[in-house]
Amino acid sequence: MDPFTFGIVAVGATGASLIGISLLDGAGFKINETALILFMETAKYGGILLLLRELSKLFL
Repeated sequence: MDPFTFGIVAVGATGASLIGISLLDGAGFKINETALILFMETAKYGGILLLLRELSKLFL
């Protein structure tokens, strides 16, 4: 997967999950904000590592 496509997919998936969480919160479900922040940060760092791996294939 090229980096441009990876970026589009990552931004779309993150946005869709945040919309889903906000809809659940609006419907009255209790959202554990600490777990949400931990999950989103882990996903962000994982995405950065995947992007760096893809970019390293271009230069090595």
